[in-house]
Amino acid sequence: MPEASPRIKLVPFHAIMWTIVALPLLAAAALLFVSIIAYDIVRHPERHQNTRRIWNVIATDLYFEYEANLWQNQKDCVQYDDKLLYKPSSGCRFVNKEFSTELTFSEEGRVTTSSRAPASRRPLIFAGDSETMGWGVNDGETFASLIASGIEAPVLNLGVASYGTVREILRVRMQPRFQDANCIVIQYSWNDFDENSVFLARGALPSPTRKRFQLLVSDYGKRDVSFQDVMRRTFDVMWNHPLAFFLNILGWHDFPLEDDDPMNMNGTPREETEDTKAFLAVLASFPELNGKKIFVMGPGRFISALSRGALPANVFPLPVDLNDGDWYTLDMHPNKEGHRQMAAQILDELKRTEEGRQCLAGEP
Repeated sequence: MPEASPRIKLVPFHAIMWTIVALPLLAAAALLFVSIIAYDIVRHPERHQNTRRIWNVIATDLYFEYEANLWQNQKDCVQYDDKLLYKPSSGCRFVNKEFSTELTFSEEGRVTTSSRAPASRRPLIFAGDSETMGWGVNDGETFASLIASGIEAPVLNLGVASYGTVREILRVRMQPRFQDANCIVIQYSWNDFDENSVFLARGALPSPTRKRFQLLVSDYGKRDVSFQDVMRRTFDVMWNHPLAFFLNILGWHDFPLEDDDPMNMNGTPREETEDTKAFLAVLASFPELNGKKIFVMGPGRFISALSRGALPANVFPLPVDLNDGDWYTLDMHPNKEGHRQMAAQILDELKRTEEGRQCLAGEP
């Protein structure tokens, strides 16, 4: 049998050599490309939009790790509470790279636009974390405030940043008008799971000591994100998730942001049914809620899982869905348009049922 010519033998050799050379060059180009975009997002978020692309994920993670002001860490924004660890002060100026806001609080929670409803009507209470509180928008721009201006029931916005379901309910229960209220809207976030799990395991939350509060508001060493920070984080993601990394660059794979998917504290994925079970168990721990209508809003996967399960007769899923442009690019919170969309969708959903219409009217 005739031997292959030297030219033919060289073809696989060149293919292998070019592959060896090309792959590192491709990886280096991708590393630099993603790092440049991510760094520009950190420096100039107004030039970009919130997406699930890898550069957004890297920019957002680094921003919250090093640069972002956290409302609950601001001494002017919070005060010590012997049951909840912290609660809002009377108000403060809260500023981050994408917004500058004034937050005002009273005994009835975050100040809302004056409702046209008589104060004697039963209030509609909103409970939740930073999204409900209105992180990143002014008093009259929260979805609770927008709803208050157009319904016949008084609206109380009791949302507080970084509260889990347990402290949200405790805060609602401490409200003087809790007994009058028949309707409570609870906003759920994936990070509520940790607080809920601790409460269910121990039967109580960790003791809210003054020492813990002082640690909360102590200086935690913010600094600007450098290009080297971005390069290192990009390399780590590319090294640990190479296929997903390159597919995302091509637009064929989404990287979840922190609030998009349930993750355990060690970074492993969590089934959303774990969240729904813990959430419902927390509700069951407060029998005083049994006679009230509980509407639940939150991430789409959470609401879907909640809807598929067996629910108490007084619990109603409340789906709300926002587009990428309804969120701040870096800050991962709804912007003004996002709150407008949330208000519109909440109103539409409540109007669909008799229970919801009663809540909007402040009826028994």
